[in-house]
Amino acid sequence: MIAVLGEALVDLLPAERPGLWRARAGGSPANVALGLGRLDVPARFYGGLSRDGWGRWIRDRLRAAGVAAAGPFSEAPTPLARVEEEVAGEVRYRFYLRGTAFEAVDWPGLAPGVRALHAGSLAAAVSPAAEAFWAWLERQPRVFFSFDPNVRPGATPAAFRARFWDGLGRFDLVRLSAADLDWLAAGEDRGAALARLRDGVPWVVLTLGAGGAVGFYGELEVHVPPPVVTVVDTVGAGDAFTAGLLAWAHGAGVFEGVALDRAALERALDCATQVAAFVLARAGADPPTRAELEARGGGECVK
Repeated sequence: MIAVLGEALVDLLPAERPGLWRARAGGSPANVALGLGRLDVPARFYGGLSRDGWGRWIRDRLRAAGVAAAGPFSEAPTPLARVEEEVAGEVRYRFYLRGTAFEAVDWPGLAPGVRALHAGSLAAAVSPAAEAFWAWLERQPRVFFSFDPNVRPGATPAAFRARFWDGLGRFDLVRLSAADLDWLAAGEDRGAALARLRDGVPWVVLTLGAGGAVGFYGELEVHVPPPVVTVVDTVGAGDAFTAGLLAWAHGAGVFEGVALDRAALERALDCATQVAAFVLARAGADPPTRAELEARGGGECVK
């Protein structure tokens, strides 16, 4: 089983008419958990969920995908993320987190049978959740740890940079975008920052938007092109990529210590790209099911 820790929220996307918004279930970690469940990978979501109508909607959506919600459950309202604009393939949001279920941080411990943990995003960066996040990690048994910083300018505080770089020794896999890396580098040359990241983390995957993705594993470096797809929007595409990557790793035995060669690394990235392609072609974070992936020839991506 893969545990996913972080926030669940509602994305508000601009509708066709000015002043109207379309609500979509979101939150980067919740999107990853949903993506894993739809690919038939056993997953459990750890994050604050409201008991309001939107919170029940998110929980039911996860449950329909086979994802158990570990909670905690809160009487506070569901947090919101309003999509403001999309610049160079990067979506910009305005977040409404204070006084919401985002601040419910009494997460239960990892359940028996968890072989990997994926976490990150706002819960790892924004107080008061961030302090509880890193303290919670210290109390958990050691499992394969995947991390996505998912930097959100204007919401992610500058102090997160030091926390991220200081934590490299914890991570087995870091999946981040080029924009994430540039923000974390804080003016340092991207190449130097990437070298520092590779020195500290066994497996690094850098997504480049229209430039595809590049994976690093030890001395290996593999680049895959972007998917050929008519893009509706990019909301949740990175999360779908992560879900595809983790689903492949689950089936390949990576969480049990299987090392990657060049062919395996290329296959992992290709599978992640196939999963992300579905989300790029849809509005909001709407990852594919295993049946949809298999129908397009991606059955070998999940086992």
